[in-house]
Amino acid sequence: MRSFNAGILMSLLLAVTACSTHKPMPAVKYVDLDRFMGDWFVIANIPTFLEKDAYNPVETYRLDNDGTIATTFTFNQGSLDGEKKSYHPRGFVQDSESNAIWGMQFVWPIKADYRIVYLDADYQNTIIGRKSRDYVWIMARKSSISEKDYSFLVDQVQRLGYDIDQLRKAEHNPSSDVEKDLFTDVSQIEYATSSLSGFEKVVMTTKSFERSSSSRAVTKGGLSTTDRVTRDRLLLDIDLLSLGDLPVPSKRHQFDGAQIASVKISAGDQVYSSPSFDHDNPPVALRPLINFILALE
Repeated sequence: MRSFNAGILMSLLLAVTACSTHKPMPAVKYVDLDRFMGDWFVIANIPTFLEKDAYNPVETYRLDNDGTIATTFTFNQGSLDGEKKSYHPRGFVQDSESNAIWGMQFVWPIKADYRIVYLDADYQNTIIGRKSRDYVWIMARKSSISEKDYSFLVDQVQRLGYDIDQLRKAEHNPSSDVEKDLFTDVSQIEYATSSLSGFEKVVMTTKSFERSSSSRAVTKGGLSTTDRVTRDRLLLDIDLLSLGDLPVPSKRHQFDGAQIASVKISAGDQVYSSPSFDHDNPPVALRPLINFILALE
């Protein structure tokens, strides 16, 4: 109930400030929505009331089949290890030529002005603004950026007509970048099972998957934008460096005839392997990823 009430207050606040007349707020000429999806770390902002005590703030976008953008805003309340909070507004693209102007809906039917006013060519840094020039967000694919890049982005915010004295830098856990670097370097995930009766293997790359087995022909398929975002979110919950040390819930695979399974994840020039486990009882940390892989069609 508290999150719902906060959503109502946020919608009303953004709607009221959008009613007054302001100079036009330019948006970027074009946004490739597929490339824009995924995680964005908030580097600095002029915060709304929800964000004034937020640590580790991250905005995540997922393009749904109906063209709307499922948005998840997560942060820790009050400190770097404070209570984790999340809000789930939905974005509606309001300018299909540029894809840069959205209506962000916390509560129906209010859609708050939300526009991408700066985006670098590599889709690594962005600025989200509003025509009312009340709130602004500097965001990046990593939780920290160079002082040179930060100064450049602040200068862009000032050029857009904001009072940069109101900007507040966000604080993130130092481990965020390490985790982000590892999972963004993942090039392949392999799930394999074997027994006396045969084998089955699913290999997932960054854009496709291939399923093979001893009993049927090889099948191949592509990953949708939603699939790729889901995969990335699941990888964030896996500690690759500790993959080989995961506890195995059961050990029936030690007996002849049992079905043995394992997971291998390739990241950069390293291959991280799990211990062998019973195919129907994988380590808890791997279950969401394995269920996702097995559901690919």
